[in-house]
Amino acid sequence: HTLRADQVGPNNNVLARVEVPFKFDQAQLALAEGEITVIKGNSLWYIARRVYGQGILYTLIYDANEGQIKNPDLIYPGQVFKLPKDRM
Repeated sequence: HTLRADQVGPNNNVLARVEVPFKFDQAQLALAEGEITVIKGNSLWYIARRVYGQGILYTLIYDANEGQIKNPDLIYPGQVFKLPKDRM
């Protein structure tokens, strides 16, 4: 699939276009509620900021997934993490 965004001028002519290819991973449909699959470029800080609104809450994700995270600075695409609901 390709996601495309066009900037359209006053006469409906395309002034600029950006296209980004992406691939939908069917495995995402099998995730339970409250789980996330790490993709390339993710960090615990980024995930926490997106899910909880504050990157500093990455420790919640780390604590809930300690068994599979040896170093919080090193997470890998394909890992599936539980996302605790409580912010404590």
